[in-house]
Amino acid sequence: MMELRQLEYFIQICKSGSFTKAKEELGVTQPTLSQQIRVLEDEYNIQLFDRVSRGVEVTEAGKILLNKGNAIMDLLEMARNEIYGRNNKSRETISIGCCPAELEYLAPYFMRFHQKYPNILLKIIDAEDTENKVLEQRVDIGITAYPISNASIISTHLYKQELALLIHSEHPLAGKSSIPFRSLQQMDSIMFREQNKSLIDMYCLSCGFTLKSIIETSSTSVLIHWVRRGLGAALIPISLLESLRDDSLRIVKLEGHIPCWDISLVYLNSVTMRSSIRIFIQEMDSYVREVEVNLSCSGN
Repeated sequence: MMELRQLEYFIQICKSGSFTKAKEELGVTQPTLSQQIRVLEDEYNIQLFDRVSRGVEVTEAGKILLNKGNAIMDLLEMARNEIYGRNNKSRETISIGCCPAELEYLAPYFMRFHQKYPNILLKIIDAEDTENKVLEQRVDIGITAYPISNASIISTHLYKQELALLIHSEHPLAGKSSIPFRSLQQMDSIMFREQNKSLIDMYCLSCGFTLKSIIETSSTSVLIHWVRRGLGAALIPISLLESLRDDSLRIVKLEGHIPCWDISLVYLNSVTMRSSIRIFIQEMDSYVREVEVNLSCSGN
């Protein structure tokens, strides 16, 4: 019968891509590693690896075992975490590199995840260069609006962020529910976040004009405060504005060519992944789908 250590050896070889690298990671000798894999292959009467010039490649049968093996290891780790959580109140940390523009929108999700999994600590890091941080394994997961170019990273679409105009109730446009995007070129008091600048510049260029801002900041709350003070109009993601309930503010949606960002969740493509990270990814996807349904039901 297959032993747990044989499964661990097998998964590590898949991760390392060679017996040589795997034995160094596991701290065992090459003969021991080869023998255990041979025992595993004899038990299933199937070849798990193909030898290639640069190491080994997993066979189709091996991929089946890898998939099920990862699930087994995840279950064991979840059990271990639950036991440790009960006995020692120990915590596991997931580091998340998130573009600052999305932190406020995702805050409710982070809180809900913490309530559901109190023994998993979320370490949120402001990160514009999310792709590099994931590649260098400085963060476990990234949330970004920028396209990913490296094939080593898996990118999963989460949601789309559209921009809208936030104005004071006494602004000349306060009576409008929407305006064409082109109308912004006639305004001389636009404020927006630094993170949105390249997106806005690109959309303006495609419409044949440029838009100059009087103020740029990384803080959405600061922009809202300044609009409330009557200092100008601000371009802000509409998802952040839907919850605003303030008689002194008005939201004006944009028509036609609307600036929007595609927000993605990114992580390193690896044959082994901590169960807590898998859980976070699954929970994030469920949360985003739930929010989309609620928005559709409410008519937004």
